[in-house]
Amino acid sequence: MPVSRQPRIAFLQPGQLVPQDALDALHSFNVSTTGLAILGALLDAHYADLHFLDVACEDGDKLRPWNDNLFYKGMDDADVEAWLQALAPEVVLLTSMFTSDFPATDHMASLVKKALPRATLILGGRHASLMPHWHLANPAVDWLIQGEGEQTLVALLDALSRRSEQDIGKLAGVFRAGHLEPASPKAWPEAKLGGRFAWDQVLWKPGGDWRYKEVILHGSPKDHLYKQNATALRSAPLLPTRGCPLACRFCGSHFTPDMRPVGIDRLFDDIVMLHERGARIFYNISENFCLDPEDRKLVHKLADFRDKVGGELVLTNPNSTFLPTYMNGKEPDVEHIELLRRAGTDLITISLETFSPRFDDKKLFKRYTMQQVESLWQALRRAGFKVHLYMMTGFPGQTVQELFSDVRQIDNWLQRGLIDAASWSNLLYLPGTPYYRDAIAAGHFDEALFRSWIDSGFNFFAVPERFNFSEVPTGLLREVLANLRRGCYELPAS
Repeated sequence: MPVSRQPRIAFLQPGQLVPQDALDALHSFNVSTTGLAILGALLDAHYADLHFLDVACEDGDKLRPWNDNLFYKGMDDADVEAWLQALAPEVVLLTSMFTSDFPATDHMASLVKKALPRATLILGGRHASLMPHWHLANPAVDWLIQGEGEQTLVALLDALSRRSEQDIGKLAGVFRAGHLEPASPKAWPEAKLGGRFAWDQVLWKPGGDWRYKEVILHGSPKDHLYKQNATALRSAPLLPTRGCPLACRFCGSHFTPDMRPVGIDRLFDDIVMLHERGARIFYNISENFCLDPEDRKLVHKLADFRDKVGGELVLTNPNSTFLPTYMNGKEPDVEHIELLRRAGTDLITISLETFSPRFDDKKLFKRYTMQQVESLWQALRRAGFKVHLYMMTGFPGQTVQELFSDVRQIDNWLQRGLIDAASWSNLLYLPGTPYYRDAIAAGHFDEALFRSWIDSGFNFFAVPERFNFSEVPTGLLREVLANLRRGCYELPAS
């Protein structure tokens, strides 16, 4: 379907699905980095009539029942439909990032086509890249982009608007229903990093109000880790790198093993600009932060900038980072830790997942002794950091003894004051990951059954019996995980 040379384009961040028994895991801070990057690439390509709507967060934590297991977090359908009809875009962009949110994203695609039957709907994202046929089964979807979509989307729009003579059929990573030949992740298109982010379109509403509220948690032990007055402060995400070299068996980053820096000069300029416009908290959302030397250069620049503005800047790490980035050999990297503190870092989250060698894909406890790890916690606490750990339950084959051992170790550190808190989630089987492929090979489910289970509700914080391939009885696993999310470490009798 052709579009005009300067089409009106709307980007929709879809609603989210939240398990009804895991509201303590819900928070409002959820800035769409996909929207920032995609709309930024369109601005660089001189597409100027751009609009953004975050269906999940526009009305805060607005929930309604979705099915017996899930709430839907997002605007009312009628309000989304009214926004679309009033704006009347020619092109609507929709992102499908998380497998667990597929039903909500699929619903949003149908809603878009109902509101705007003549609009061109283009869909992309991590889950769309992995399972394109799921989305293309919906007649509402006109085009699907696989891989990192910045340059691919521009090429597709150029072809649709006749800005170029490009043959769409020859564009790598572009599909439509009936013409689907998905490539392996190794062949997915990669974006040329370094372009702008569309801060104005995403962080600010058209009237000038800041779009995103600050972190609002619901009964989580992480509450006390965040600034008490944070709801009065403006915040922005920081995405220094893409890709991950670790390729853990459970993780979606398994498909992008090459870590690539976004570009420290542009990032620093963005931070300065956002600070001038009122942002005070910058959330690192890259798990690899400071694994790359470029990141450390950025931290140096931030430390100097923070000194210049009198300390009015917080750089925080609520997303998981990796323990080796804080070590120099077998000892804590005190110089780096002190630099991070001077740059305004107040919270460090480190992903351990488990102490069991069977599931420790990062090989942390082959590389470091427990005493060396505890020396890092002590160094971080001395420097003034809040220390938060990320843990997981429900590994395939995990025993009750292995689960309880993990819980007791974290409880030991909490009791001794070495860490402030830990978050716990359950293993999520993601299409394409080794754990997913192993489960299919073992006959636990096939793709059709997996999709039907996703439709009924599956999330990091849910423990449905049909996805429990550990040796821990489902009732016990649910009880333990629910207690841990509330900060209760008293273990039931197994």
